Amino acid sequence: MQQRQVAIHIDQVSMCFGQGAEQVTALDSVSLDILENEFFTLLGPSGCGKTTLLRLIAGFEQPTSGHLQLYGQRLEGTLPFQRPINTVFQSYALFPHLTVAKNIAFGLEMQKKPQNEIDATVEEMLALVKLKGFANRRPHQLSGGQQQRVALARALANRPKVLLLDESLSALDLKLRKEMQVELKRLQRETGITFIFVTHDQEEALTMSDRIAVMSGGVVQQVGAPADIYDRPVNRFVADFIGETNFLNAVVVTDGFDLGKLGTLPYPVSKLGLGSKVTLALRPERLCFSEDGLPGVVENVVYMGTDTIYHISLQDQPGMHVRLQNDYGAQAAYQIGNSVKVGVLADSIRVLED
Repeated sequence: MQQRQVAIHIDQVSMCFGQGAEQVTALDSVSLDILENEFFTLLGPSGCGKTTLLRLIAGFEQPTSGHLQLYGQRLEGTLPFQRPINTVFQSYALFPHLTVAKNIAFGLEMQKKPQNEIDATVEEMLALVKLKGFANRRPHQLSGGQQQRVALARALANRPKVLLLDESLSALDLKLRKEMQVELKRLQRETGITFIFVTHDQEEALTMSDRIAVMSGGVVQQVGAPADIYDRPVNRFVADFIGETNFLNAVVVTDGFDLGKLGTLPYPVSKLGLGSKVTLALRPERLCFSEDGLPGVVENVVYMGTDTIYHISLQDQPGMHVRLQNDYGAQAAYQIGNSVKVGVLADSIRVLED
């Protein structure tokens, strides 16, 4: 398989705002390679630096230090309109007085493209975003999802090398948002354009991305495929931010982990230092109830339709959640106040060193 080119190279980029005691570091020595024809997501809580990084790629801001490259060409000093990079904003920013067709054609008209080429491109984009027949409508006559599609068509019309999407689904209701997640991935796959997507929604990132960069405090915590991020988090922040995770405090002993009053949890610890303190990360859906598990008491039972979540209290440890899929017509296996034992398989444990 041919190795893909690096579309965006980010090398030790830092971004600071303000001066002296009021200086805020939005990005701290961030380095990333984003590949051509990749759906890449910057994921993290508000204020983590993801939108700042997107603005640097777009050219709306200049880095305090470090540099960025687009297919090997330095971007510093290049104005936004000089970069083959387009941005779809959260607000869509459609021109309310223009028709759908004129909105899509706007960038091409600014470039003084021939009219026959503009008309052909508009038709192509309308078909791509499944809005044939909407050419003469105006933005106020469209639903939120249709406006989103027009914004995408306008951004894709001049065939940028990179498309930036800044929280561009957050204004949609849940059902439409899920539909647009599928549509965005389809568009990226069909156009072959590198998409860089910013979101704080973990499920959204896992659903659409080829790779994800998890950010916190202006620092990239982990980069990887969705399955790597979810199943093999490198630290507690990533484990806690992506999905739901249980944490147990443990000490490494010869035959596993000492959990205090809960006893010892068997585990092959040959690569871990005896006596070292670690945190065990356990996904709720990887747990079960068994005859020889960790003893606890059911504190709460939450029926979720497809699943039931059991909140379990444990001696001398944080509580745990166990998530079990529901069988048709079955009742909850345990009730509040029941004594249970939580089964933990060795391959479901992720060890995070303190």
